[in-house]
Amino acid sequence: MNPAVMWCAIYLGCLLIVGYGVAAVLIAPKSHLERFGVAACLGPGITALCLIALSMCGWGPSRPVIGLVTVIFAAGGLFLWKKQPPTLTQPDGGPPAPLWWIGLCLAIAAYGIFAVGLDALLYPTIEWDAFAIWQLKAKVLAVHALHPRPAYFDNVSLSYSHLRYPLLVPMISAGMHAMTGRLDDPWQKAPFLLTYLGLGAYVFAAIKKWRGPAAAAAAVALLMTTPVIVFHAGSGQADATLAAFCGGSLICILRWQRDGRWQDLILATMFTACLAWTKQEGLVLAAIDVAAVAALTPHPLRRRNLWAAAAFALAVAVLYLPWILYSRNLPRTDENYTQHLNLTELAAHLPRLPQIATGMAGELMSWVDWGFFWWMLPLTALLSPRRLLERPIWTLWILLICQLLAYVPPFMVAPWDLNWLLEMVLDRLFLHATPAAALLIGLQWPQLPRPAATADRPAPLVH
Repeated sequence: MNPAVMWCAIYLGCLLIVGYGVAAVLIAPKSHLERFGVAACLGPGITALCLIALSMCGWGPSRPVIGLVTVIFAAGGLFLWKKQPPTLTQPDGGPPAPLWWIGLCLAIAAYGIFAVGLDALLYPTIEWDAFAIWQLKAKVLAVHALHPRPAYFDNVSLSYSHLRYPLLVPMISAGMHAMTGRLDDPWQKAPFLLTYLGLGAYVFAAIKKWRGPAAAAAAVALLMTTPVIVFHAGSGQADATLAAFCGGSLICILRWQRDGRWQDLILATMFTACLAWTKQEGLVLAAIDVAAVAALTPHPLRRRNLWAAAAFALAVAVLYLPWILYSRNLPRTDENYTQHLNLTELAAHLPRLPQIATGMAGELMSWVDWGFFWWMLPLTALLSPRRLLERPIWTLWILLICQLLAYVPPFMVAPWDLNWLLEMVLDRLFLHATPAAALLIGLQWPQLPRPAATADRPAPLVH
């Protein structure tokens, strides 16, 4: 066997072991698909955060370091799992789906898995942003520890690679370089196949618990074969990985609303911290998550919920603080949006709003980018109008609208040609919101009458 292939497989196994160390403690024992989804999404993210922390202490990624992180999470997860009390799993929220329907949806999803797998495992990095931003940083991080700070981060001539972007995605690939011992290997994108599969598995498991397998299969088939996610998931960019973290955080927040389990809030904290460490856009999505926990939880003014919201916000802030401190002296370039986000600049650029609204609406209706994915949102809402009153559904609608509108202020003050900017980035920005849309499609999916044997079983979704 090619040694690079062997070490690639070992690294992917390490990522899953780290993720399972978390999932074993925080996910119900019998929820196998849900555990895989959490492990495949969070494993790469948590491993990268650990490698970043060690790199900031002077230990760059290497086989011994990655092995140590894996052993710690495996041992810790096994120790805490054995001390867990038995947990009852909730029944599915809908009737069994016809086998032909499940088979059809699986065949559709298999197309997306095949296409993303080809890109992630067999093709080199050819997308410009993936090559110039994420994978360039990955090579730097694989060679140099973050302490002392590599000269790369102070080189303004490399500003096209966004020097101030957080480092989670590059560190995931840097771990692959460290394991294979090569900077030119073709496996640097392989871990992102895991996050793509994890997103699909976690969304399926969540919708299946709420609405049953028919709705879950339909929503996941739509999500995993959307042209934009198929194009970006295996390309080496950060946007599909950001979407995976966003989807995980939303599911955990909805479950915290429903059950009030601290395990779900801890998982939401991990997913949200990974969001912030993935891209600058992730900071906005993380802020939306914090606001959702604080304001959209039932009885938000109760002492328990106030403490939970404060702890959630504080934990996310503390986990992101190292990058704030590390990047505070990095050079700023014309991408410094925060300098322009003030009332004076926003008021001066109000005439841009119609152009922005037109561009965003056109992107949502683009068949080339999205097929009929976004059309399914209003269609399923019209077919199940009463469900719009259910807390998880109107919560998701609020979060989805906030996610889509969060990018309007940056578009208003961006120091670029607006037509060019909208064309270049809208598909990737809307990709971040696809998990919320997929969850909505699944929860709004028209429910077939229950068989007599299960008709008296209450659905676990609360109103």
